[in-house]
Amino acid sequence: DLLYIALAFVSEVTGTISGFGSSTFFVPAAVLLETFGFVLALTAILHCFGNFSKIFIFRKHFPKELIVRLALPSVILAGAGAIASSYVSVGLLTRLLGLTLIFVSLASLLRKKEATKISVTSASAICGLSGLMTGLVGTGGAIRGMGLTALALDRHSFVALSAAIDLGGDLIRAAIYLNKGYMDWSQWFYIPALGVAAILGATSGKYILSRINQKQFKQLVSLFVLISGIMMVFS
Repeated sequence: DLLYIALAFVSEVTGTISGFGSSTFFVPAAVLLETFGFVLALTAILHCFGNFSKIFIFRKHFPKELIVRLALPSVILAGAGAIASSYVSVGLLTRLLGLTLIFVSLASLLRKKEATKISVTSASAICGLSGLMTGLVGTGGAIRGMGLTALALDRHSFVALSAAIDLGGDLIRAAIYLNKGYMDWSQWFYIPALGVAAILGATSGKYILSRINQKQFKQLVSLFVLISGIMMVFS
């Protein structure tokens, strides 16, 4: 139990710094310790606490004009993915996603010129795919991170917007996972513990984020995407 809480804290710190959310790091590590269904439930609960915390912490940088167009497809497809999670074999899907993330992140890290900024419509499609993968396999933040990076957002706005997009889908999939019985309610004590880990992790992440510049942030996002891809391939 203590290992899970420590993992949640570290995942929330890295998730805040990268802007992906904690599931990118929590899921590949947690599935080594517990059943996949239980990990999905824990991740959704941790995400809800973490995203509420990040929205509050970074509220001054919140880009309201983008939230509806980017969040709506993500929320709808996260719910669809959560419903399908008990019917789809996710092993091969997860590895294919991991390989894609490795390729995209290496291309970004090795690129010498600044990438072309994409349209909001393209970013919306990427966020929708991110939501679908989050519902299916518990993690899709790295996909969303690459899309938001291509919008050339300020790092603080990036984290705030990413958390807001993620939150709606997290609430829906958490309810679906619990309804499917992925988590036994005798394990209720995880909920407040995950809440504390999420708040402390998001606060620590903001402290670190304030000490790096925009260029370093973009490189950090690409590096975390690469790590996430490797973890998904080999977990």
